[in-house]
Amino acid sequence: MRRSIAALGLGLAAILPAADRAAAQTVLDFPTYQLEESFGPWWKALTEAYERENPGVRIKLTNAPSNDHHRMLTTRFAAGNPPDIVHMTARFIWGYADEGVLEPLDRWMDKTDIKRSWVPSQASLSVAGATYGLVMLNYGWGLVYNEAMLRQAGVAVPTTEPELFEAARKLTRDRDGDGRTDQFGMALNTSSSSWGFMTFMHFHNGRDRDIVQNRKLDDVAEITRTLARIQEYVKAGVTPAGLDNNPMRQLFWQGNAAMYIDGSWAPGYAERAADAVRSGWRIAPLPFPNLAGGPSNALAMPKDISAERKELVWKFIQMAASPEWQKRYAMVTGNPPGRLGSVDGEAREKWPFLALFEASASRPSRSHLPIGFENEYNRFSSIFTEGMTAMVAGRLTPEAAARQITAGLKREIKGLE
Repeated sequence: MRRSIAALGLGLAAILPAADRAAAQTVLDFPTYQLEESFGPWWKALTEAYERENPGVRIKLTNAPSNDHHRMLTTRFAAGNPPDIVHMTARFIWGYADEGVLEPLDRWMDKTDIKRSWVPSQASLSVAGATYGLVMLNYGWGLVYNEAMLRQAGVAVPTTEPELFEAARKLTRDRDGDGRTDQFGMALNTSSSSWGFMTFMHFHNGRDRDIVQNRKLDDVAEITRTLARIQEYVKAGVTPAGLDNNPMRQLFWQGNAAMYIDGSWAPGYAERAADAVRSGWRIAPLPFPNLAGGPSNALAMPKDISAERKELVWKFIQMAASPEWQKRYAMVTGNPPGRLGSVDGEAREKWPFLALFEASASRPSRSHLPIGFENEYNRFSSIFTEGMTAMVAGRLTPEAAARQITAGLKREIKGLE
């Protein structure tokens, strides 16, 4: 057996029914990339409560760094050794469902109020009429900024994208006069990771463009315009080139960048901020007419586990979805949960920017996903960031990068026009 088995005393085994004895020997494997983030205390509390309500069942809750989490899941599914409780970035749900490695949840979910009580994006986590995940969080975005830096530079909080670029330019400084930039106006993720693709989508959706509409890829001219705008930030030196998420956030929270774009989890980083930043950060709505929306992360279940384990995993998912634990989600993490109406006045008082993220999550009219090709998200992300990073490194012009991206996607993805 692949999974570790908890040993029980003979006395306990003698007094428990057969089904309970099976449960008493079960350890559910649950890796998440959120354990070291602001979500960690909620996952730990939920896991402990589940174990109390299900004596003998233990959850092996472990942290998996976000940059490696998806790679780890792919490797484990391929090896036939998936975690029992699957927590993943929602944009990968469709690909796994398409590969047939996830269990449809409808036979349990249809007996609950989840489909009637959840954010609208819950309906998107289905393939061929079957639901493969429970949305834990919808994307809500904000512009995180250092108020003192903006005040010192005489810069107002930007409310349009041109104002964002101009503010970033004015906020970029050589503080010690050594000829090198040591305060960047903006920290943008332009890496080859899927978050680099998200940067593209912030600007592209922000221009009121979808990347795919009616199975047609947006044209080269429109992709070029978005890439050229991102390139302007890099060429102006207002952001370092090739930043991934961790260095991007570190740059801001250590006081070396004035602004960056992040999700509703951003306030959780304040505890580890430099003293000068900890009391002076603020969050404003993103200065785009439209936002990159959609589900952020989800709970799912592997197909290749026993029926007994599936029942135990569903009990965990159902507990996470309960009104009590959804309310705690908002209170503990400061993020708007999937269940509608779960954010109360106490949570809003504790987390001053929660209402802003709630509004952001409900505002998008565009999606960061390639609609109709969600199961191809990995290839979209990979081909896009390959072209974008080549542009950022100076090897391609924005138009050449757009042509490379367009040709690559149409060559690799069947049915994309």
